[in-house]
Amino acid sequence: MWISLFRAEWTKIIGNRWVTAGLIWIFPGLAVLATIIGLLLALFSAAFREGLQGDPAIWTEVAILPWLVPNNPLGRALLLGFAAVLFAGEYQWNTWKAIVPRSRRVPLILVKFAAVAAFVLLTFALTSLLLTLGVGLISLAAGADYGPIPDGAALAEFGEDYGLQVFYAFLTTVIASGIAALVAMITRSILASALISILIAIGETLLLFPLYLLAVLTRTEGILHLYRFLPGYNLISLFGWLAGETPEGFELLSGEVIVDGRLFSATVLSFWVIGLVSLTAYLFNRQDL
Repeated sequence: MWISLFRAEWTKIIGNRWVTAGLIWIFPGLAVLATIIGLLLALFSAAFREGLQGDPAIWTEVAILPWLVPNNPLGRALLLGFAAVLFAGEYQWNTWKAIVPRSRRVPLILVKFAAVAAFVLLTFALTSLLLTLGVGLISLAAGADYGPIPDGAALAEFGEDYGLQVFYAFLTTVIASGIAALVAMITRSILASALISILIAIGETLLLFPLYLLAVLTRTEGILHLYRFLPGYNLISLFGWLAGETPEGFELLSGEVIVDGRLFSATVLSFWVIGLVSLTAYLFNRQDL
C-alpha cells in the first residue's frame, strides 16, 4: 500500500508541471543555463579565462552551493509555496473528496510529506550534479584547474559536508511542508495557504524585535526565551554544532548569552517536525471532505 501511495503522490507532483517548473525545476534549469553562459565566456572572453585560471573553482564548494537555496529565507519561501499548492490544491481540485476513504487518510498524508521531501531533495541533488559537471566543463574550456583531487581524504571531508547540507535541507523541507499543510487543512485554499505560510516564515524571522520590545516594556526578560523554541533559530544552532562550530548564542537584555546545546536544538526540532506532521494528519483524518 505504501509504495503504491508514494507512486501516486509522485505522479501527482510531476503532473503539476507549471508549479514544479516555476518553483522547483527552475533550479536544474538555472544550472544548465549557467553552464551554457560560462562556456560561451570561456570560449570568447580572454579576461574570463584569465580570471578563472587565477582563481579556479573548487568542485567541492560548487557541489554544495545549490543546497544553500532551500536553507535560506528566499528558498524557504519557494518551498512553502510549492507545498501549499500540493496540499491545498487537493481541496480546490476535489481530489481528496473523490478518492480518499477515511481509513487511508493518515497513510496518505504521511506519504505526501515523504514524497514532497524526496522530490525536493532529488531536484537539488540533480542541480548539484549538473552545476558541478557544468563548472568542470567551463574550467576545462578555460584551461583552469578544478580541484581538489578526489582522493580518500577529500572525498571523506566532502561527504560529511554534503551530507550535512542534505540533512539540513530535509529538515527545512519537512518543517516548511508541515506549516503549509497545516494552513491548507484550515483554509483549503492554495493562495491563502501560500500567503499565510510565507507570512509565518517571515514573522518567525522578525519576531525577535517585538519580543525585545515587549521584554523592555514589561521588564520581563523571560519573554525572550520564546525565541529559543522557534525552528529557524534551532536549525541554525544545531547545524552550527554539527559543522564543528560554536553557535553565536542568544543574548538576553542583561547581556547574558545563552548557547543552547545540540541536544536542546535537536529536541526542539523533533517536536516541531513530529508536531506539525501529527497535527496535520489528525485534522485531515477528522475533516469532512
